[in-house]
Amino acid sequence: MYAEYDYYLNSYLMNAPPVVPEELYLYWEKKACREVDNRTFGRLHGHQELVTDVVKNCVCELAEFMYQAQSILDQAAKNNGAGLLVSYNNDGQSGTFDISESPYTESGQKKKIREIIRSNLADTGLLFMGVRV
Repeated sequence: MYAEYDYYLNSYLMNAPPVVPEELYLYWEKKACREVDNRTFGRLHGHQELVTDVVKNCVCELAEFMYQAQSILDQAAKNNGAGLLVSYNNDGQSGTFDISESPYTESGQKKKIREIIRSNLADTGLLFMGVRV
């Protein structure tokens, strides 16, 4: 665990209302940690001294995004796959829904996860893929 729920509430959110409920936070935090570990080539695993506030904030942001994405997909499934409203006829009877450009599709989620990790960890050296000389 890189970012405990207490850190999420007090340091990341700074007492703003939480997006991820406490009873689900551990699950989503674990999924977020797996994504960070994947993108950082496991450099953090077993090296708690490398888990800085930047890493914790990244995990919190990922956990929120992943939780929200799943909630939206669950809601879309309940609505027979309806996606985002992209156009609406003013006759009040029809609208066009599209989920293909959404960050909540599988490919959209992967892209958004990469963006979150890159924006948070770009300056840490954790994403470096080369050989240091």
